[in-house]
Amino acid sequence: MTKIDYKKNISLLEDLYIQKLFSTNFGNGKNAKTVEEKFNDLKIRKPFDDIFKNINFKDLILSTPDKLKELIRDIESNSTEEQIIELKEVFDYKKFQPFISSFFEEEIQIKTCSFCNIHFVNEYKDKNNSYKNEFTLDHYYDKATYPYLALSLYNLIPSCYTCNSKLKKNEEFKNIAPSSDNFDFDEKVKFNLYLDKSFKNLHIKDKENIDIELKEYYSNDYDKYIKIFKLNERYKAHKDIVYDMITKAELYPQCRLKELQDLTGIPFQQIKKDIFNLIDENEDLSKKPFSKLIKDISEELKLI
Repeated sequence: MTKIDYKKNISLLEDLYIQKLFSTNFGNGKNAKTVEEKFNDLKIRKPFDDIFKNINFKDLILSTPDKLKELIRDIESNSTEEQIIELKEVFDYKKFQPFISSFFEEEIQIKTCSFCNIHFVNEYKDKNNSYKNEFTLDHYYDKATYPYLALSLYNLIPSCYTCNSKLKKNEEFKNIAPSSDNFDFDEKVKFNLYLDKSFKNLHIKDKENIDIELKEYYSNDYDKYIKIFKLNERYKAHKDIVYDMITKAELYPQCRLKELQDLTGIPFQQIKKDIFNLIDENEDLSKKPFSKLIKDISEELKLI
């Protein structure tokens, strides 16, 4: 639902990620090898020299989601199931998971689930003052099926446990990973507000008199996405957020907001933002839960 904003200079970010992967080795002492060295050893063996003839380590680790699809096609067409299984030893996600998690905590700093924008996925300190995280990293392309993509940066999606383990599981979508440049959920899909026809001028007495539903415009790219993550069903449990916005819209019409500006000296737009918890136009939606919902309903209520 929310596009991952990598923010930093991409080449710098990718270099930092490679460094994280190299912070642990296979073996010890003089025999220790990085994951890249382990992969290169594998490449010179038959039949892996044919499977990865035109593919290097960075292709696997740093390719964007659209490129990953091409890699999958090339690798799967030249390999057997037994050979794919052998790759799990090199691209051992469990071995690297602590380093990868710390990379996402320190460098990506996403605060909410990329798939649903409902749950926080932030880090916290335990009783020993050590950092722990509340997020899981979903493998957009399943690591059991595609073990050679288990460590791929743009194949890793910070997500909540519900989205990752309970709903998505091994489902794949049509090249619409939140890590992709082509991920345009916010532009194509909007929350729509439906009111009971008997109510006028936003005079709603109960949240059960309203309904909210995600509607896609201009395409049907995200129909499966909405269905798999049960977004409509899950957001209906949070209609109180929308009800609160409607109630405030009735209590604070434009004229009342202008009165508050005159009384307090606080700029009109700041008063409006504080009362309705509005989302700034260029604000990163991944920082706050329900930010997509609040943004869309604010537009529908003409608050922004």
